Amino acid sequence: MAKRVSARRVRKHRHYTYETAADVLDVSVQTVRAWKAEGLTVLADRKPHYILGEALIEFLTRRHKNRSVIMAADQFYCFTCRAPHKPFGMMVDYVSISATRGRLVALCEACERPCHRFVSASSLGELRQIFEIATSNTAQA
Repeated sequence: MAKRVSARRVRKHRHYTYETAADVLDVSVQTVRAWKAEGLTVLADRKPHYILGEALIEFLTRRHKNRSVIMAADQFYCFTCRAPHKPFGMMVDYVSISATRGRLVALCEACERPCHRFVSASSLGELRQIFEIATSNTAQA
């Protein structure tokens, strides 16, 4: 699975070579060079090639925003389908992790594989209006 790269380590008013950007972001040099093909702006008219910090931050922010998925209250994200789906039969199981937090487990309506969603225990009342929830009191870590 691909690693999520944070733009918080990049300084806006600095410039980076491929190697220094890779060191700062803890990725390989080949990854940073591949980002050029994905739309990262690089000053390539002279050698060494430089990447402006502001351009790197903007690229990583845009890249992360394109990957985030907005789901409705009645959907789970299925990692097999790589898309949000409703649970099969709107039936879910609640597995408590702690006194305040738990996990909803359901089957994807498209592929019938398990999907998980973390929720707070206080939100169960609202979710019972949407789903048919079976509660399990066994705490799992």
